[in-house]
Amino acid sequence: MAITRVSVAICLLFSLATIATADYYTPSSPPVHQSPVHKPTLPPPVYTPPTHKPTLPPPVYKHTLSPPVYTKPTIPPPVYTPPVYKPTVSPPVYTKPTLPPPVYTPPVYKPTLPPPVYKKSPSYSPPSYVPTPTTYTPPTKPYVPKPTYTPPTKPYVPEILKAVDGIILCKNGYQTYPIQGAKAKIVCSEAGSYEKGKKDVVIYSDPTDSKGYFHVVLTNIKDLLHCRVKLYTSPVETCNNPTNVNKGLTGVPLSMYGYRYHSDKNLKIFNVGPFYFTGHKAAPTTPKY
Repeated sequence: MAITRVSVAICLLFSLATIATADYYTPSSPPVHQSPVHKPTLPPPVYTPPTHKPTLPPPVYKHTLSPPVYTKPTIPPPVYTPPVYKPTVSPPVYTKPTLPPPVYTPPVYKPTLPPPVYKKSPSYSPPSYVPTPTTYTPPTKPYVPKPTYTPPTKPYVPEILKAVDGIILCKNGYQTYPIQGAKAKIVCSEAGSYEKGKKDVVIYSDPTDSKGYFHVVLTNIKDLLHCRVKLYTSPVETCNNPTNVNKGLTGVPLSMYGYRYHSDKNLKIFNVGPFYFTGHKAAPTTPKY
């Protein structure tokens, strides 16, 4: 079957090759019929039957041993032997023992002791107990000295000095010039000291120099929160009316001004002003606070 399929496939391939290589006719000339050329085909396959190899001869079974013959053993019949009884022991004979009659022996009385004679004991006097006075001695505790409190020593911090400086000028018409010899005052009061019966601390500055500059050191004042700087006097008769320019009359609160700190002198300097005196015009009234 396999050879037949191969031959059919080869024939198909040859026919396809013939069709592929055939010349096609042109439309101008009619086709010319050519008889097909049959190519010789392969001869048909010859079937050769398979050759069977000679099989082995059947095994020859040898005779086995004959099966064993079982013989049933013969058991002799049992022989009955009657039991041999041994002679039994006669039962024991109990004899009641005879006790002799009791013999009465009268009791022997021992002589009795005479009654005891009680002697009168001497009068008993209890021992006199005299308590010995005992003095309580408390246990002695070891001496422990009382700790002495030594407050920690604070590092020394030098007090920062405070000073106020400024300039006092005279403004008379269109002329403005410094006043020499004028003074300012610093008024300090405690919180709530504006009531009656309370006094303010007043510190006067040194007279101004030729440039109108004054300087005052606040030595005993620690809190500058309630301190104000005001104009005080002017030695110039034609220019001695204080004005309220830069709060020269009402007072400049130092708490509203910054300061310059000089570390080499440990000094805070508050700069105020400039303050002005004027001519003989009426000075404005000082507002009441």
